[in-house]
Amino acid sequence: MQQKSDDIFAHAAGTAGGRAVLSDEIADFIQSGVSIVVGVVGPDGRALGGRALAARVTQDARIRVIYPQEGNAAITAATQSGGPIAVTFSAPLSHRTVQIKGFSSRQEGLEQEDEASVRRQGDAFAAILVAVGHPPAFVTVFSSYLSSTMLVFSFPAEEAFEQTPGPGAGRSL
Repeated sequence: MQQKSDDIFAHAAGTAGGRAVLSDEIADFIQSGVSIVVGVVGPDGRALGGRALAARVTQDARIRVIYPQEGNAAITAATQSGGPIAVTFSAPLSHRTVQIKGFSSRQEGLEQEDEASVRRQGDAFAAILVAVGHPPAFVTVFSSYLSSTMLVFSFPAEEAFEQTPGPGAGRSL
């Protein structure tokens, strides 16, 4: 793979099996308070989705996704069975969007750092919603993540795609 400064993957020496790790720029982007939508395959083969609250990139190129239990039974079932996952990260102001896929996923326990990420990323996302003109009462309800039961799944970052609207959408990164 030819390296460019904007590549989503940067190969790190010594990673297990030559697995790629996310670039610092992409890791920062997906942890910055963007909109996060999770896609899974249901038991009947249909695509199902849900909204996540925050994401963290680990040192071993896994992405930890924190999501509310309420309304996300399909995500929980898919990740408990180790199924494939696709997560889309989108910045509301610029519409910059990246989709990252993993061929397997697993449920994990909620860590203190996950809770801090939810607060930090949730506050950043709420500020964007206010900046684009949503009423504060709406933003408060939409961002009421602290009352949710939070769950976590992780997956290896194995494929990534540019999904920003425009001529480059769908391009593999």
